[in-house]
Amino acid sequence: MKVNPFASPEHRYGTSLESLLERRERVAKSEGANYGAGKMFSELTERVLRALPAEGGSILEVDAGAGLLTRMLLAAGHEVTALEPAPLLCKLLEEIDNDGLEVCPGFVGNLSTNSENNAPGEQDAAFLFDSAIVSFPARRGRGILALIVELLPLVKDQIMLILPDDGSVDWTSTLRTISLKGYRATAEFVVDLEALESAQRTRKLELGQMDVRQIKRAMLMTVHAKPQIERALSPSQVISAWGASIRCIEVPYPVPRGAATRLVRYFTAGGDRSILIKTEAAGMHHLYGNLRTAAHRLARDQIAVRRVDEGIQLMQIIQSEIRPS
Repeated sequence: MKVNPFASPEHRYGTSLESLLERRERVAKSEGANYGAGKMFSELTERVLRALPAEGGSILEVDAGAGLLTRMLLAAGHEVTALEPAPLLCKLLEEIDNDGLEVCPGFVGNLSTNSENNAPGEQDAAFLFDSAIVSFPARRGRGILALIVELLPLVKDQIMLILPDDGSVDWTSTLRTISLKGYRATAEFVVDLEALESAQRTRKLELGQMDVRQIKRAMLMTVHAKPQIERALSPSQVISAWGASIRCIEVPYPVPRGAATRLVRYFTAGGDRSILIKTEAAGMHHLYGNLRTAAHRLARDQIAVRRVDEGIQLMQIIQSEIRPS
């Protein structure tokens, strides 16, 4: 498989190339071969392996890291193409001695079928994978949708995304958008049951020695690559559908005094999962700063404030309602 030169992901689809690589390299230097071990747990990896086709499947692993999941996939008899943008992590992947592994530096957009004779949108069958797995992607919001759009032409069966449960990924909007465009999508909340049972046996939860948020967990989203409708999904359609699924509030310019405080109070009381706030470009930076201040003062650890292309997004950070019995 040939790999194109690095191409920078669009800012609206997540973090910039430079900041993504800088962060991954920094963490990789600190964690080494244990990169990603703090997020993975046996219940999650077993669930992923059970969902894959029988032994011998071809797997595209996106953001493969240091190869924790890669080794499990290879041990299960799969052929793995490990895609990783950080050079240091690529070196760790290349140290895995297995003929079924191919390491590719870069992003999904760097993969090329190198088939000039194909019709537009047509992929060479030799470069199709049975399944794709994405572990804790750096992208958020529409970036997750854009990633799915990039993967669909490359995958025959399913795309599995392991998403963090930290309130930063609005996976419900992603499911909604993909489903409306004719693809079957499911989501399963996976918890480290072994650690939870251990905490209950030792009464750590009851005694307040452990918060339930310390238990590892993740959202496993599966998108079935074969569309249920005749017309295929296009990137422009999926991004438009994402935008339509978020309620928008227009703020006049100059921004009225106290607007940020009123918006945060309205948002916390309104029950929305996420809203998009717009104003004129000249007032966007000032409003963004005021919203961050108001969110910290009125709803600390409950609201995330993010800059997006269209404006400012407020997102609820879902808190666990589990209490020790």
